[in-house]
Amino acid sequence: MIVALLLAPSLASAQDAAVAADAAARPVAPVVARNGECVADPLPADHAPAIEVTLNPPNPQVGDRVRVTWTFRYRTHDRVEFDPDAVALQQPGVELEYAREQPERDRSVHGERDGRLRSEVVVALQPFRAGDVVIRPMSARVNTGDEIARICTPEVRFRVRSVFGNASHPQPRDVTRPEDVRRDALTARYVALGLDALFVAVVSALSLAAWLRRRPKVVPPPPPPRHPYFIARDALEVLGRGDLLARGLTKDYYDAISDVVRRYLGGVRAFDAIEMTTDEILAHLRKHPLPGVTSVEVENLLRECDLVKFARYVPAHEDSDEILAAAVSLVERGRPTMSTAQEAARGGAP
Repeated sequence: MIVALLLAPSLASAQDAAVAADAAARPVAPVVARNGECVADPLPADHAPAIEVTLNPPNPQVGDRVRVTWTFRYRTHDRVEFDPDAVALQQPGVELEYAREQPERDRSVHGERDGRLRSEVVVALQPFRAGDVVIRPMSARVNTGDEIARICTPEVRFRVRSVFGNASHPQPRDVTRPEDVRRDALTARYVALGLDALFVAVVSALSLAAWLRRRPKVVPPPPPPRHPYFIARDALEVLGRGDLLARGLTKDYYDAISDVVRRYLGGVRAFDAIEMTTDEILAHLRKHPLPGVTSVEVENLLRECDLVKFARYVPAHEDSDEILAAAVSLVERGRPTMSTAQEAARGGAP
């Protein structure tokens, strides 16, 4: 008992020294809370987050939308919570109010290069009078995992400038020199307007020309095909005026007459007579005869032409004239019945 009484003063002094050392290691915070000022809890220097406040624009004028950004940088395992105090943001002297459109609150946390974390809180304000703005420190909370402590944001000060400049009471300036508005002074303006109008006209013309070139062109329909009668008639007239017989090209003469008659028969009855033999053509005409033309006439004409082409038969000159006349007679009897206008449209004579 006596020993305890002797040791009590030394233990009490040791406890007082430890409390004093702990208090010296923690920052001293404002402890005045009666007037709405911020109160911070003591935190070690490495636990206290760094707080930075920025303004955008940095020198606002009356009516500008001012973005105030609080940036917190703190340890990796800590968490900071901050909600701006609406009362602290009220400034009756400059009629500072919340802007109608507030920025979307970013709740994400970003990493820094030094291994610490960064978070931001942005508030938009709008002053309507010139003057000084002082936003007092506001309370935030930091969660260190072991405890939740209160911290204070720094005080924000900026000046709202007038839209009339730096003068608090601007005065009207002197009347400027009168401008010459006579007709001669307007000549340059008229010339400029004329050049502008010319430029617009040229650009419009070029645009219209480009648009017309890009438009799809209307292609006229092809002319109707000519009737086989007119084709055969013109070909026989060319053979009659030609000089194949005079040059001794009798085989070519008969071959040409045979081709004309074959194309005529095939064109009228819609079959490929050029690639057919004489027997195949006659068989087709028996099923689809031509009005006014007998199969015997067609057979005699084609057989005689085949003799000259394939059997080396050399007919007399009179026979050559008769074979041409027989071909013309056969074609003329197949002449289509149509009006003069229709014949002219097809390229034939009435």
